[in-house]
Amino acid sequence: MDVKYLLSSVANEAAKLGAAGKLLAGVRLTGAVNGERGEGYWLRYEDDLVLLYRILGSAVYSGICGEIEEWNFADYREEKYALMLTLSIRGQSYSCEFTPAERESAESILNAITSAHAEPRSIYPEKTLIMAGLLCSLADQDHEKYAVELLGKELFKYGRKYAAKHTLPDLLEAANSQFTAEEKKSVLINLMEQRMSDDLWSSQEAAALRELADVWSIDQQYMENCAQVLLLRSKLWTLFNN
Repeated sequence: MDVKYLLSSVANEAAKLGAAGKLLAGVRLTGAVNGERGEGYWLRYEDDLVLLYRILGSAVYSGICGEIEEWNFADYREEKYALMLTLSIRGQSYSCEFTPAERESAESILNAITSAHAEPRSIYPEKTLIMAGLLCSLADQDHEKYAVELLGKELFKYGRKYAAKHTLPDLLEAANSQFTAEEKKSVLINLMEQRMSDDLWSSQEAAALRELADVWSIDQQYMENCAQVLLLRSKLWTLFNN
């Protein structure tokens, strides 16, 4: 598929799912996914991959967008006059079909996925990766924005890959043995602020980070004082607009 001639309506659907940046490659699917009759697109942007599809007779697209390293693939094969491929992301699998004419574009996207999963050559020291790995591993969807803004997009990606290869207890122990007391306090404060970034600070979150403070031999009163200051700062706008 020549991405220069991608329909603006398709590009708009991809943008609604969160795709941003330059469109680098695209594959047009012959048939929707998972055996449905229809049509669809598999699009590679600078950082994201988008799968768009709709069943025959429908004007509404379904789809999913994710960073390249979130995607995996399997069963890439040729059957008669079609190429077959199974894509997976976030626990969901999608069986796709496209023509051999799309092979070059498809393989360029598959190569990008393979490269994204390769062992990264990090420009960051081990302590930095441990710190980033902790923030990434403890950042669910509601808190990910904070981690990205704090670390920057590149370090966030390295941190996520590093965290994927280590258990949380391993990261905590590595931090305990390699971080100075000041560094531990700094990471703890940022973890607290990350958990408060959705304007919530539950008793479960507080208890979990108290346990972390204990593991790192950080005084509980220090943590409670920091929590009070961070909570007051997060309420600043509310306090002065009532």
